Amino acid sequence: MKWQKRQRGGEQVIGRMPVVNIQDSERYYLRLLLLRKLGTEDTSRLFFLDGPAGTGKTFLYSTLLHTIRGKGHHVTPEASTGIAATLLNGGRTAHSVFKIPIVLNATSTCNVKPNTHEAKLICDTKLIILDEAPMTHVHAFIAVDRLLQDLANCSLPFGGKVILLGDVFRHVLPVVLKGSRSLTVASCLKKHNLWSKFIKLNLIKNMRALETERKFSNWLLEIGEGKSGYNVMPPDICYPSEQNPVKQLYGDLNLSTIMPEELKGRAILVVTNDASIDINNQVLACLPGETVVYETADDIVSDDPNDRLPFPV
Repeated sequence: MKWQKRQRGGEQVIGRMPVVNIQDSERYYLRLLLLRKLGTEDTSRLFFLDGPAGTGKTFLYSTLLHTIRGKGHHVTPEASTGIAATLLNGGRTAHSVFKIPIVLNATSTCNVKPNTHEAKLICDTKLIILDEAPMTHVHAFIAVDRLLQDLANCSLPFGGKVILLGDVFRHVLPVVLKGSRSLTVASCLKKHNLWSKFIKLNLIKNMRALETERKFSNWLLEIGEGKSGYNVMPPDICYPSEQNPVKQLYGDLNLSTIMPEELKGRAILVVTNDASIDINNQVLACLPGETVVYETADDIVSDDPNDRLPFPV
């Protein structure tokens, strides 16, 4: 298959692959990764996609999965945690795919035997996606690298497979039991020579935040990058003119004629049960009408003792 030259002025075309509402950076990264998957390039096949929340990482993963699978090829989507794996179509945890041991060290090996069904799927895959990669210990990457080189009988990093890692290093780093700061940092992929072989891709624009929320999203990034210093001051959006959460959420509603459908999507999150009871009492006080208390019965009024059996107190 040969790629046609991209049509100039076209907003919906990547070679022969149509897309909808996609950023310029995502369009470039998709084309780059698909070229590597097809084996049309001899350069590095290791990529790290750096993108904060809302910049379109999952959208890019999904586009790659559907495009490559639509051509009849196999893709292996995985993540370091089970929750993140559920966001990927057919996603599994890295420990499930590669049989990574729980207790890791520099010489650990994955428990995937050659000439098995699991080994054949790994050999046939055209792309391996690993989300939330910064949370994975570097020894796990070393073990997977060793496994792929053995299965593919290739000395290239990760056996010459196209690898796409994703997430940001602003999240929680690999957990080292009773480890110091230096040990925690040393457990990151960035501190291993494998990191120098990855091509870094960056998604910058937050596609999830509204225009009125851009300042807040930028403030979060500054905290993650350590630009805010020790005195972190929330932006003005965190200090609304109305401080009462009940009036913020329900102040625009006429509670005397409210319908249940109008309350959908409105909720107040609290930390403790006491705060929840206090908020509920405030909302109930706003409702029109008199308060009615319904008391429950704690005894069965009947002369027949058998009537008490289905209703033990």
